[in-house]
Amino acid sequence: MFRSPLVALLILTAAPTLAADSAAKNCAVTSGIVDDAVALRAKGSAQADTIAALTAGDLDARFVPAIQPLVDWVYTLPSDQLTGEAAAAFKAACLQQAG
Repeated sequence: MFRSPLVALLILTAAPTLAADSAAKNCAVTSGIVDDAVALRAKGSAQADTIAALTAGDLDARFVPAIQPLVDWVYTLPSDQLTGEAAAAFKAACLQQAG
């Protein structure tokens, strides 16, 4: 099982920056960050390189502060959890937390 308390903490950390948008959009964008981070980690990208790559992308500036904590979380996952299920679990937890 994914580390739900850490996911909740990450969501709460990013929430003030992202509060203006709807919960569904926030969760979709942040789960996309998780998905990209998982893919980069699975390909062997170093954590700092993953953060740099995602930060340099075309992501809305409001979501940039969420990149580092989300990547940090992805790099704590066991390698057997580096699948699309990580982003799906994150999105479900995000939506649940948002109410």
